[in-house]
Amino acid sequence: MNTRNLGHWAVLLAVILGIGGMVYGMHSIDTKDEQEVTKVNKANAKQTKQEIADDALKSRQQRTHRKTSFDKKQVMVAPQFTAKLTRELKAKKFSGSALVVKNDHVVYQRSFGKANAKKKRANKVTSQFLINSLQKSLTGMLVMQAVQEGKLQLTDRLSQYYPSIQHSGRVTLRQMLNMEAGLTGNMAPTSTLNEAGVYKYAEQTAKISPKRINKFDYQPISYVLLAGILQQVTHESYYKLFYQQLVTPLNLNHTSFAQLRSQTKGMTVGYSGTTPGDFTTPKLPSMRDMEAQVATGNVTMSTGDMFRAERAIIQGKLLTSKAGANILHEATNKTIHYAGGMYHLDRIGYYGHGVGDFYEGTFVMSRDGKTGVVFLSNNFYKKTMWPDWSTEDLAISTFRNVLAAPKIK
Repeated sequence: MNTRNLGHWAVLLAVILGIGGMVYGMHSIDTKDEQEVTKVNKANAKQTKQEIADDALKSRQQRTHRKTSFDKKQVMVAPQFTAKLTRELKAKKFSGSALVVKNDHVVYQRSFGKANAKKKRANKVTSQFLINSLQKSLTGMLVMQAVQEGKLQLTDRLSQYYPSIQHSGRVTLRQMLNMEAGLTGNMAPTSTLNEAGVYKYAEQTAKISPKRINKFDYQPISYVLLAGILQQVTHESYYKLFYQQLVTPLNLNHTSFAQLRSQTKGMTVGYSGTTPGDFTTPKLPSMRDMEAQVATGNVTMSTGDMFRAERAIIQGKLLTSKAGANILHEATNKTIHYAGGMYHLDRIGYYGHGVGDFYEGTFVMSRDGKTGVVFLSNNFYKKTMWPDWSTEDLAISTFRNVLAAPKIK
């Protein structure tokens, strides 16, 4: 091999080594970046969890812990009705808790399936389930409380709080509560955010389509932004407001947040599968997703706490008057579809439905808040089980029958 060829090979070797060094260096940088992201994610999750835990502890110390009629193991005061509803729930392979109330009296309360198959724990009437979108009705009440306290108005423009969102001057808080703000934006951050980070992400992600304003379009980001507005006007976190203004005054002893799973007795595990009743594939929601679902889907509740909370909201028990609840839900509006976090059910009641992270929940309530149906399940995967195994329609039909019947037999 001549000297010239040796020179060519030397150059080629140098190039190869140089490229290899660059790749190695880039890999090292990527690894360090990933480690830094992981470190930040853990720190944000830990911070939020500790803040929620502090609020939960303070609330627990202030609440009374007497058992209520919603804490009984099983209620079957109407044999015919009980047998029929039990058959219908079993036909759906329902795993969860079911509650039926007529005129403030529990007429049916029963649990099915596993809360935690690995630990051999069955679901109980006090078990907690991720309520997903049902949480929006609770957030709506917090907004109305701020209105009555003079901290904001439903006619306020979004631009007063988030001026950087294009067209935000054309959108009111009322429209956001009714999902008619033309807002879109997927709350799917790639990292775990603290509460302030979630609101910043929502602000940066939100888009408003002027053509969609005043048209119903279900977009959870509307309620994330509403929570951010609450933080701005009250200078308190959403979690603190939730405990102080809802959980504590109602003595909701079976209510928590998904972030507190490890320290919450009675919180269920979600299960996947092609049909309900399969407890071989447990699924836990990621903390990244739960942090991002503030105000829209990270609360856990029992069926009893769910009913009591919705009853109080509809009756205006946590507001200065019943009129406030009627305003929040636009009770006199005969054409409205959704208001304040609840759907209108004809002219006889309100309902909510939520699906996600292998949970399904439905509540249906009368307009006076005295009669209702609540189904909460921890074994529902929408991709494979909707609509055949959903109990949403069963909850609504059961409510209609219970409301219309003079007496449940």
